[in-house]
Amino acid sequence: MTLIRALRGLRRRGTPLVCSALLAIGASAAEPLSARRQAEDFDALWRAIDTGYVRLDAGRAAWRQLRPLARRKAERAASREDFLEALESALATLHDDGVALSERSRHSPRRVPYESDIWASWRGDAAIVEAVRTFGDADVAGLRPGDTVTRIDAVPVERAVRDFLGASPRTPAAMDWALRHLLAGPREGVERLEIRERAPFHAFSIERAATAASTAPAIIARRMGDARDIGYIRLRVGASDANIAGHFDQALHYLADARALIVDVRDNLGAGSRAATLAILGRFVSYPTPWQLRETRGKMRMTDTIEPRDAAAFNGPLVVLVDRWTAAEGEALADGLRTVAGAQVVGTRTAGLRAELREVKLPNSGIVLRYPAERVFRVNGEPADEVRPTLEVDLAAPQGGPGDPILYQALKLLEPCPGPACRSARGSPPPAREFPRL
Repeated sequence: MTLIRALRGLRRRGTPLVCSALLAIGASAAEPLSARRQAEDFDALWRAIDTGYVRLDAGRAAWRQLRPLARRKAERAASREDFLEALESALATLHDDGVALSERSRHSPRRVPYESDIWASWRGDAAIVEAVRTFGDADVAGLRPGDTVTRIDAVPVERAVRDFLGASPRTPAAMDWALRHLLAGPREGVERLEIRERAPFHAFSIERAATAASTAPAIIARRMGDARDIGYIRLRVGASDANIAGHFDQALHYLADARALIVDVRDNLGAGSRAATLAILGRFVSYPTPWQLRETRGKMRMTDTIEPRDAAAFNGPLVVLVDRWTAAEGEALADGLRTVAGAQVVGTRTAGLRAELREVKLPNSGIVLRYPAERVFRVNGEPADEVRPTLEVDLAAPQGGPGDPILYQALKLLEPCPGPACRSARGSPPPAREFPRL
């Protein structure tokens, strides 16, 4: 089974809830291009990946072998929708969620991690759920971290992953990638998972619905702790808000008298804005400060520096919360705060999508290809594609009782308090203050 057929199969298994016109995700109604122009656009995409994609080294032979068949499919596409599917099918063979198009076909799968709610990995021959997104469909259905998935829609999980990958090499990274995409489920309908028996359930029917546009603010700020002297800022990286950095400034002003600060970057909605990352980091330095190294294929590493923006905003203890849904600019911000502000990072490992992106606009269709063009390293030379917490939280065996185990550990780190009053406060944080509403 080819990748594109497998992706279509995800949709067929569910029962459509709305007409197919509403299922199109950003697909343009423009007139189809000529075969020649479609071939030219495919060539532009293929060259960009072949010459600039920084993670291609191990798969260059397979990418070049793919070209004739993939080009023919793109050239012969009868509609823009078919053309998009042809491009998506080619890019899917890279097994990299950091590669994306500005438009998506109606059969495009859920984006991992931004539209998924299950993070799983292979441990030997077992497919282990590492994290379940709070209040997501899988969480509501009862799936938990630590569960072992045995079947997806009645198909043994290993066979489902093999079928999804088709002829692609079954490397550990590819197997994990395929598992997460399968568990992301169809855009609409029912996804049925079976796990190794645990009382009282061992089978789940997860109701999937079309992702609604979020109306929540990009920034929320509140005070926490017994004395309400710990500031908390939740930052929704990737939110459609052009002034995220300005709202972050407002939140810092509101919490200016806090003795410690928690910045929560677990709620990623998309790759995010590099300009916003730099602006936020600029509030935590008083002089130009190196924060990362970049490396293009075959070139020397370059040092990037954060420039101060106004006065340094906060000098107290700083904790950043991350999880498997912290991705791209969320990862850059978390690692940047650790580097320039000495923040402690609490949570799980992140999505592993941090890289310097490049954009190429296809000449005829106007579709924009985004792909990782430079590797990123910390200032000490360590690879920085994912964030490893300074305090790692095992979500399958959390401590601190019900609630948010990552936030609990952050509060415990900042405000040691073994008494029942502390536990009660941690379980019931005070009302949030939203921005921009100052």
